[in-house]
Amino acid sequence: MAAPAPLGAAGGGALAGRLAGPARGRRGFSLTPLADIMFQLLIFFMLSSSLAPYALLPMSPPASATATAPEAPDRPAPQAAPAAPAQVIWHLEHGALRAGTERIPLAALPGALDALRAEGIDDIVVFVSQAARAQDIADLLEPVRRAGFARLQLIGG
Repeated sequence: MAAPAPLGAAGGGALAGRLAGPARGRRGFSLTPLADIMFQLLIFFMLSSSLAPYALLPMSPPASATATAPEAPDRPAPQAAPAAPAQVIWHLEHGALRAGTERIPLAALPGALDALRAEGIDDIVVFVSQAARAQDIADLLEPVRRAGFARLQLIGG
């Protein structure tokens, strides 16, 4: 009786050739092209979308919990010609507002708004400089909203 041929020897059949050859690992699925496409789509949508302009932000005064709707009079009282609304112009910089030569830190803004309210000013125009950050704009908008000013105009520079 003949001894069986070793697996690596010639003539061992189809199975012997597969076992004797170099071991090949299973090729995995590469996620690199998928990640590249996802980053390209992300950049495309970020650049093609637009943010809400600041002019569209609502500036309504805060509602008080105890306030009720005032009753409208039957007939409006006669008035003289309406006076032009008082207006102040500020320049928003990094961490502060500039009104002429006066510099107002954003931390002191509620006091400055109270002084404007006492003078009867209800319209604020703010020129936003290149040095101002988005946080500076947010730090400006919140106190102005709380103070209940009728109008706030932001003008980019």
